[in-house]
Amino acid sequence: MSAVYFDSDDDAIELVAALETEGYTTTLEREAFAGEEDWEDRAWVLLVEPFDARVLELIDASDGWMPGDDRAPVAPPELPQQPKRLKKG
Repeated sequence: MSAVYFDSDDDAIELVAALETEGYTTTLEREAFAGEEDWEDRAWVLLVEPFDARVLELIDASDGWMPGDDRAPVAPPELPQQPKRLKKG
């Protein structure tokens, strides 16, 4: 079973519904990271069984994240420093 973390319960609940519709077993709970004292700052943790390629697909389409995930999206390209000028004529 692998853990998927969410900052918002809305995103987590949406993924739970999609996974359970497809027959996955899920558990959703709150987890505090080191030093967090405020209950509202705690992450939502989704445990999924079985954890397979379809689960990864659905995670990629949601706002969930996994610690140490090396599949994280690359940074967007840098924006130009100056605006482009249109050529007249």
